[in-house]
Amino acid sequence: MDWLLVIAGIVLLTAAMAFACTTVLVGKEASETGEVLVGHNEDSGGRYVMKTHLVPAASYGKTVRTIRFELETALLDLPEERPKLFWSEARLSVSGGGASFCDLYVNGYGVVLCSDNCGKSREDAPQLTEGGIGYGLRRLTAERARSAYNAVEVASALLDRYGYIDSGRSYHFADKNEIWVLQVVNGKHYAVKRLQDDEIYVNPNHYTIRQPDPHGPGFEKLLSYAIRRGWHDPQNGEFDFARSCQAPDSYRSVRNIHRHRRGLEILLEKEMDPSAELPFSVKPSRKIGVEDIKKVLRCHFEDTPQDVSGGGTPHFMRTRPVCVSTTLESTVVQIRENHDMTLIWRALGRPCLSPYSPWYFGIERVPGAYAGDPEEAVKTHFSVPPSDVDYSRDEAWFRYTDLQAAVDPLYETKAAKVKEAIAEFESTLNSEVRYFEPLALEHFNTDPEKARGLLTGSVADWTDRALQKLDELYGESGVLAIELPDEIRVDASAEKTFSVRVPVGDADHGFDVKNLALEKTLFGPHYAPYTKWSRALEATQEEGKLRISFPVGEWGRNAVPCLTDMWLILEDEEGRRMVGKGLTTLIPASGAETCDCA
Repeated sequence: MDWLLVIAGIVLLTAAMAFACTTVLVGKEASETGEVLVGHNEDSGGRYVMKTHLVPAASYGKTVRTIRFELETALLDLPEERPKLFWSEARLSVSGGGASFCDLYVNGYGVVLCSDNCGKSREDAPQLTEGGIGYGLRRLTAERARSAYNAVEVASALLDRYGYIDSGRSYHFADKNEIWVLQVVNGKHYAVKRLQDDEIYVNPNHYTIRQPDPHGPGFEKLLSYAIRRGWHDPQNGEFDFARSCQAPDSYRSVRNIHRHRRGLEILLEKEMDPSAELPFSVKPSRKIGVEDIKKVLRCHFEDTPQDVSGGGTPHFMRTRPVCVSTTLESTVVQIRENHDMTLIWRALGRPCLSPYSPWYFGIERVPGAYAGDPEEAVKTHFSVPPSDVDYSRDEAWFRYTDLQAAVDPLYETKAAKVKEAIAEFESTLNSEVRYFEPLALEHFNTDPEKARGLLTGSVADWTDRALQKLDELYGESGVLAIELPDEIRVDASAEKTFSVRVPVGDADHGFDVKNLALEKTLFGPHYAPYTKWSRALEATQEEGKLRISFPVGEWGRNAVPCLTDMWLILEDEEGRRMVGKGLTTLIPASGAETCDCA
């Protein structure tokens, strides 16, 4: 496989990176376990750190509490009471902002909440009050909703009052009995629809509701508005929300249709007509289980024409698979009658190269490598200190991303072995969970406090062993320890260069300055697409080490001033490739200075 072909294939992806996430929903009668199932990949590009929070239940009485999330958006009233929240936070440090449209919540009333970008809506004149609402829609709904349909009521009331600041998004609300989908257009218009108990649903970043619930909140207002704007003509038939409200250049976007259709094909085990309109939901001919959902969330279009990886990494393909370079987390939730036993399978980063480990809602604390401070997190979600995204092997996030960054450039030779080891580890966890759950349920009948302690200890053990497995696989990947400057001042517009040193002198490596392919030797952060990485300018060899100089490159435009893991891809003229990693503090700056590692 030609490495440059992979890089060329990334170009078409980079413009679409903001249009991310995939959700799979399974009604309880379509489910193998008889439970409502929620599967979700959280996708977004940039230097994120994933944190897990348990927000305790609280009662504030008549104390007036307010919060403003994004700058210049509405000041929101917080509820008098808040249930316990399981909060998976995508933490992003950027000037003047944060992650408005990420994060999965599970609340103490048994409600699961996640969302997907829906590309562009047709709305070009949104009505917003007091600046509108963004991130607050999910947070306040999570804090208030007592059921999936109540989540629709809470969210629609917020939208009616403030209006939505994003172009288009699909919110998914599930409880142990039912699933509701709310799809919002920029401003104060939205559609809602219930997923039938015997059906399944896939959302890949476009509107999927065709015929909204005519008795649901907001329908009459939406319909009259669509007619007034010329988006729908009643003489042409029944109102189709997706066709009417999706922007024409976003409707049936190839990058979304491929994922939507392939997700359904995996679950239905049959091919679908590529030219057909895809339905809101489908009744499967068989029961759908957790492993089926994982297969969708790990999908790279294997064995289809959309797999254009050529055997290399599929995560940067122009066809934009489900499991992609920007996937931050993959989750499958089994919602239980005893909500403490609600099972949350989680894989950080790209799920094809990560083990899903089991978590329970009823745990009393988050294992330390995953945990954050929930009160500080909500206060600083839109003012994240750069130090919060410093690289640290103490953080579970970086132990997951280290393995993925190491394997991706060597995908053709390394991925199969890693996936096999992960599958074997997951099989062990599945067996342990099947043995553990009857014991935990028995304790809930006699001593719920002891039962929650068992959940807490077991989750701590499983997640720690997942990290140990990642460490083992990373150790086997052969990553070179490269020497970097203590600091790199990054200004992609300046004539700036820096050098790295690479230990390649021993016979096992065999790289030297004579056979190094400079045009294929790249340097950059794991979260940036390879098209934005620096290409080597020149190389010299001294005392068993290569000294390679690079320009800062386009990745420097969005660098965060923090301790950053930087990655090197070495390739020689014979096509052999190695990967290296080093740490440096990135310093955004202007001016043309030269950094070096003397």
